[in-house]
Amino acid sequence: MRSFFVVLTAALTLVTAGAAAQSVKVGVVNLARIESQSATAKRANEALIAEFEPRNKQIEEFQKKIAAAQARLEREGEKMPLSERQALGREVSGMMRKSDQMLGALKDEYELRRRELAARFIEDTRAAIKAVAEAGKFDLILQEAAFARPGIDITDQVLKEMAKRGGGR
Repeated sequence: MRSFFVVLTAALTLVTAGAAAQSVKVGVVNLARIESQSATAKRANEALIAEFEPRNKQIEEFQKKIAAAQARLEREGEKMPLSERQALGREVSGMMRKSDQMLGALKDEYELRRRELAARFIEDTRAAIKAVAEAGKFDLILQEAAFARPGIDITDQVLKEMAKRGGGR
């Protein structure tokens, strides 16, 4: 919240100082739109799915085996010799632990990869915003605003710049 006030104070200072000398050119970017409409974000999501879906399916299949073994234990457990029932119980417990470990590892690796792709997306977006700002000779670009006239929204220009760079729509 403090950084918001610092940015707001800096923006107001720039606007009031610039108003005396010249007009200030301000633009606003809607990051939610960029994230939902840019091909960079879509490709990152597709890459995550392609990378992690096979392992997710493998875990699902393993969990089906666990469920089948549990069902067998419940269905036939009383009819089995005690040693066989205990062995099957230990096997089910071991499979459940392994499944939990597999899920934990998958979750950790997915989150790490998601953060890497998000960092790359942010870097690409910032570069496109900077290019649009320099080309349009903007004095200030805001990423979020409580209110902005449609005329100062440069989101479409940023999306076009990202597309031109190979990362846009």
